[in-house]
Amino acid sequence: MRERMRRGAPRLVVGVLGLAGALLAAGTSTAAAQAGTVTGGKTVADADIGCGGSTTVAVTLDGQTGIAGNPVDVVLVLDRSGSMASAIGSLKTAAKGFVDLIDEATDGSLDGVIANGSRVGVVSFSSAGTVNVALASPASTSSASIKAAVDALSASGSTNHADAITDAQAQLAGSNPASSKTMIIFTDGQSTVGGNGQAQAAAARGAGTEIFAIGLGSVNVGQLNGWATDPDSQHVFIAPDASDLDAIFQAIGAAIVVPAATGITVVDTVHGHFSVTGAAATKGSVAQAGNVLTWTIGQLDSETVTLSYTITHDAAQPGGTKVVNPSLIYSDNEGKAVAFPSPTVNVRGCAATIDLAPPSAVNELGTPGQTHSVTATVSDDFGDPVAGVLVGFSILSGPNGGGSGSGTTDATGQTPFTYTAAQGLAGLGQDAIQGCFTNGASQSVCDGATKDWVDTTAPAVTCAATTNPSGSNVPPAGDNPRSGQNPDGFYVLTATDAVDPNPTITVVDGGSTASFGPFTSGTKVKVTQAPGATPTQKPGAGGIDWHITLKGDASVTATDASGNTSAPVACLVPPLPK
Repeated sequence: MRERMRRGAPRLVVGVLGLAGALLAAGTSTAAAQAGTVTGGKTVADADIGCGGSTTVAVTLDGQTGIAGNPVDVVLVLDRSGSMASAIGSLKTAAKGFVDLIDEATDGSLDGVIANGSRVGVVSFSSAGTVNVALASPASTSSASIKAAVDALSASGSTNHADAITDAQAQLAGSNPASSKTMIIFTDGQSTVGGNGQAQAAAARGAGTEIFAIGLGSVNVGQLNGWATDPDSQHVFIAPDASDLDAIFQAIGAAIVVPAATGITVVDTVHGHFSVTGAAATKGSVAQAGNVLTWTIGQLDSETVTLSYTITHDAAQPGGTKVVNPSLIYSDNEGKAVAFPSPTVNVRGCAATIDLAPPSAVNELGTPGQTHSVTATVSDDFGDPVAGVLVGFSILSGPNGGGSGSGTTDATGQTPFTYTAAQGLAGLGQDAIQGCFTNGASQSVCDGATKDWVDTTAPAVTCAATTNPSGSNVPPAGDNPRSGQNPDGFYVLTATDAVDPNPTITVVDGGSTASFGPFTSGTKVKVTQAPGATPTQKPGAGGIDWHITLKGDASVTATDASGNTSAPVACLVPPLPK
């Protein structure tokens, strides 16, 4: 039944341009394509860039054809009969191109080595078959040795297909059981000696060998159909001219060498904080829509291909550690799943935070001209200083509220703000200080500090004898240190304070618990000591403000508005006149 079907099969004549597409569209190679492998990679040229800086991203696909991981033994069965005299040069070129294809497919490199367990043997025939390269020999993995054997062929003699097929299958019978077995028979004529080879081909197919048949010129198509593996449309090829042989051998090689993948699409979505420029692919094409890159490849073989592009950080966006590609999706006709690394880029130098130091401080208001300084430090997302940032300072509230200033950060990321405190009681209290800068996104970033202005220093108080307003009982002039003063209890009370311009004065009776005041600085008093009397205070006469009667000596203190009280000073009371 099989022979009858073959005799009726149409002759397949394939041109140079149409053959590869016809073979790769065939069901056999499409199903086998699942044996190819694809791995993904992704790198950035510089993982640290400045704010608004750029780096290059490379997305890679590393393909391995099916043959690279699934070894195959191939025997080329080549016609060198006398009728091949004019075409043998084209046959040699085509066969050697096929060897190069297998060489590159087994390890991804055209390096002269047929690797990973695959082998290529050569059987030639005219009146009888000859094993030119045995599969078991080291030459079967050396492209140079195989191609040298092909180059050595010369045309002469009759055509013995049966002997050649027998020799080829004998080579394949000794193959590694895990290896695929392929026989490619090329001829330009019909069998003239040894039979038509049909029985030998059937035995080879029965042993698991896949047979391709190539005919040149006027051949017996039915004979080729009988040798080849079904379906004939994928295994029997007729070259009208010797110049077509190279395309046919390449296409058969492509059917044996399963692509790593076909119909590949990679959709790469780049982080929105970057712009994308310069997208280019070493294979296939790339389309860009904003930050989405779509990379398409018709077929991937044993090769590494790259999509590269430049990303530039948008300085109006925050810095920090960014995942370059939040989404990177791979798909192909074979349904493979390919994972990619997820590199990040550290975007440095974008002003992110501000810190005011010291965060709080307490100062004695004290002497006029007191100042306070805060230092702003601007840092990026990694805590590194950022230079050239304008910082605005303001005193939001407190005794110095409304004050302001500005400065630009230096190489250490710092800029100071100094202000002079308000004096007097109005200068006491807490200042709320704020420092702010505007980041790349036009957002204000601030930090605060406080400054407490306090008064903890007590006033200074004095009790000094002063002149009797009546001018009586004045000690004589001369060397007397009390000349011009009355020693009979006339005093002026004074108090001074660095902050409070009007501290109050209190007089305490040293002989009782009585106290008098508060008095303002400069108050003049007449103090009388009367141990048996009741302590009293009444208006004085003349220039004396008050007349105070005590049981003992006067103890005088001063207190400021902050509640600080001076140490007491003695104001001795003269004895009563006798």
